[in-house]
Amino acid sequence: MISNIHTTYLKGEKAFNNKKFTEAKKHLISVIEHDTNYYAAYLLLFEILNKSQPPLFKEVVKELKRINPEIVLDYKIVSKPKKIRKNTALVTISYIKLMIQQGKTVQAKRNLNAIVNHGKSKKQILEAKKILQNLNQKKDQK
Repeated sequence: MISNIHTTYLKGEKAFNNKKFTEAKKHLISVIEHDTNYYAAYLLLFEILNKSQPPLFKEVVKELKRINPEIVLDYKIVSKPKKIRKNTALVTISYIKLMIQQGKTVQAKRNLNAIVNHGKSKKQILEAKKILQNLNQKKDQK
């Protein structure tokens, strides 16, 4: 529990002005944990988080709009880039055939697609394509 919310806010503001954003963020979060209507703390926290946009940013924007519905904030939510799996562990063709025998066709198709997209040997890629084509034909026949 902080003894004086306003003093803690002033510490956060001072840290913000000195470009000590981590320290400022810590003080400002402490302030809003004790007083969810402390508008100035939310505004300053908005300025800090708008640069990095962690998950807390959306919550701060939501609270600012709750406290002041007429506020106009200049921000743009940055979408996370899609994760690209570079080092994909591939299973063997024989293991995929076993999956098919066990009825795990969805998992087998997923692994066959991984081999087609990330396989290293042309022989393996061609075999994966052939098996995938056969699985798709069986599906179409049903």
